[in-house]
Amino acid sequence: MTHVKILHGYTKDNLNLQGFHWESALKKTCVILIHGMSENIIENYFAEILGDQLSESGYGFIFGHNRGFGHINDIRTLDMEGDKTVRIGQIYERFQECSYDIDLWINQAKNIGYEEIILMGHSLGCNKIIHYLVHNQNNVSGIILASPPDMVGLSKLQKYQPNYDEMLIEARKNVENGDCRKILHSMLWEWYFISSQTFLDLCVDGSFADNLPLLRNPDVFEELSQIHIPIFAFMGEHDDIIIRSLKDDLNLIKQKATSCTDFDLSILDGANHMYVNKEYELSNLVLRWLKKRFAND
Repeated sequence: MTHVKILHGYTKDNLNLQGFHWESALKKTCVILIHGMSENIIENYFAEILGDQLSESGYGFIFGHNRGFGHINDIRTLDMEGDKTVRIGQIYERFQECSYDIDLWINQAKNIGYEEIILMGHSLGCNKIIHYLVHNQNNVSGIILASPPDMVGLSKLQKYQPNYDEMLIEARKNVENGDCRKILHSMLWEWYFISSQTFLDLCVDGSFADNLPLLRNPDVFEELSQIHIPIFAFMGEHDDIIIRSLKDDLNLIKQKATSCTDFDLSILDGANHMYVNKEYELSNLVLRWLKKRFAND
């Protein structure tokens, strides 16, 4: 039976986050999953199946919550004067602070004793690990991009966000007036309430999260082009984050990863963005890539 432990740790900016560790007795390679917008371990079923499958195959797995878990949350802080919290969640998250969260889980994996770290991002988590790798010293051996999105393209395309221009004007006005945390009147993709500053961090050309700019397609994807370690990118056949087509989007990401000489891509038949009812197929996909690149013997 797979053994799962709950992890606790503090980020460099003193937030207390929880993670879940599927153990491997080999202590060689560990996959760390950085989740997407508002996700959490309770609702992310594919992560549970993936953790079981990886652990049974000799790979460690950590699902580490980041400050963007849940639509809104209250995270405990390290405060010697008493028990205090800060309200963040997907609504208020600042994208560039993702490095603190990823750093925490990499350090946890190293402290457990793992020799080799593979970062896996899902959805916005893909943008986060790309940003992290470029701006932080690390010993990461490879990355997995599950459903990598063009956050700005998904916001600007009429079919996804028809009132983008109005939201942008409102967000900029609120920030200029010093009301960065004011929630926009419209929901993002008819699903997410979002604060003004968070919208600007995620959904504007040149913003912190704009590192997979498939829609505007510049000559160079500045951050992606600096990654030289092996990359595995895949999407579900029925994913709802497509800019051009599944094949075109994945091939463009591969083309723009100009420093990477070991890039694999795949499309998972019948899968949606959250890989519902395709959790075992996702796990097999990841395992095949890991076994080919990172033997655990």
